[in-house]
Parts: sequence; C-alpha cells; structure tokens
Amino acid sequence: MKARTIANDIYEVGIRDWTLHDFHGFATPRGVTYNSFLIMDEKICLIDGVKAPFAGEQLCNIRTIVDPEKIDYIVVNHVEPDHSGSLPALAQACPNATFLITVQGANELKEHYGDIFKTQIVKKGDSVSLGKRSLVFQPIPMLHWPDSMVTYCPEEQILFSSDAFGQHYCCSKLFDDETEVENMFFEAQKYFANILMPYRKLVPNTVKLVRSLPLKMICSCHGCIWRSHIDDILSRYESWGKGETVDRVLVVFDTMWGGTAAMARNRGCG
Repeated sequence: MKARTIANDIYEVGIRDWTLHDFHGFATPRGVTYNSFLIMDEKICLIDGVKAPFAGEQLCNIRTIVDPEKIDYIVVNHVEPDHSGSLPALAQACPNATFLITVQGANELKEHYGDIFKTQIVKKGDSVSLGKRSLVFQPIPMLHWPDSMVTYCPEEQILFSSDAFGQHYCCSKLFDDETEVENMFFEAQKYFANILMPYRKLVPNTVKLVRSLPLKMICSCHGCIWRSHIDDILSRYESWGKGETVDRVLVVFDTMWGGTAAMARNRGCG
C-alpha cells in the first residue's frame, strides 16, 4: 500500500488489514483499517498512529511523501493500542516531532510505552498553526476513553474524529460515495453497538458539536471517509445516542435437536 490523496497536500497513510475478523471479541468479517493522515504544510503533521505490527508499513507509506525526520507534529487523538501501537517507532523515526495530546492521553501514553515522547498538552479550543492551515482540538472524554479527542482543520473543513463515526470496513476505495454506503452504515451501527453504546448518553452533545462545524469530510480512524453522507451518519448517531427503537420483536433461541427451534419458528400455525 502507498499514501493516497484525500485533499490537496493531505494524504491517508494508514493500514488496511483485510484478514482481521475479530476485534474486541466481535466479528469483523469485512476486515479492519487503522487510518492515519499526513498534512503537508509549512509545518508537517501526522494524525494518529496504527497498530504496532504495522508500524513499519505506516512509515513506508509516510516515506512515499516525506522523510519522517521532517515531521513537526504528531496528533494523538486516542491512546488505545490499535491507534498508538506505532508511536514508539514514530518517536524514533521522527526525532523532531512534538506529540499533541490531552493530559489524560499523555499519562496513558507514558503508562503504555514509557517516558519517551516529547509531548505538548492541548485542551478544549486550543489550536496550532501549520502555515496555510491550522488544527483545533476538542476533547470528547469517554467516547470511548478518557483521553479521546477530535481534531478539526477549519481551512479544509475536515474533522479527524478518532473512533467516532468509524466502521470496521476494509475497502479499496477511500470515500463513502465510492463504495456500498449501506455496508458502511451497517458496520458503523455494529461498531457503535459494541464500542460506544455504554456511553451513548454522551453522543448527542458530540453530534451537536460536530454539526456546528462546516464539514467537507469526517475522517475516522476506522473505515472509509464520510464526505457525501455526513448528514446521514450524524442523524444515525443522534438516533442511536437517544436509544430510539424500531417496531420489532427479537426472538433468541438455542437448540440441540430442533425442538426449541421449531417452537421459536412457530407463528401460530398448526
């Protein structure tokens, strides 16, 4: 794999793992991606790492665009190992980089990997200038870790949303309008149910924040990029966050010899 352009001088340099079919104990038959984004400007910025086994591949993707030693900033939106596993390798390959992270994230980063990073703490509303572009940071604690945050580039109207709005969905395409978007919605719902559901009451405020931003893209750490169906995924998150239900009854059964299955399937016939 190599870096792929998502906007002028902005590249996706992450990983597609087509073979991983189990993530956190739930099935991922369409595989998993670990998305990472490189912004080329007067200051060069990498947003998010990838899972540790793919650190070398991520660096290879970066090197197709720039020497990692020239990277000035690395944004750490979330310290869970599927996002941060490559950070020790990046710290070594990018000796001039400052890691932009929440205070909770900095503590977790040190616990995970030791005191090997040059960090700069960012808080709600803080921003850094890259030159023609800037980045603005917004913590979203407990969606789904205490350290979680999103990063917004107002000049490009791109939200780098960490786990929010993600899907475990490998695809050869980059964007929602280039693939079967119904598959993305299905995987986004399953991801929400398995990862974010315990914190769903926090979701409406996050969606309200996101809706306040002019947006051309939402770039999650997992799955394809939202650009043509942004309102659709936000509306679904609003519904899921409110716990809205559909008019449906689910019958769950287990059967050894078929008798219980027969009862479960009997719709009053006979």
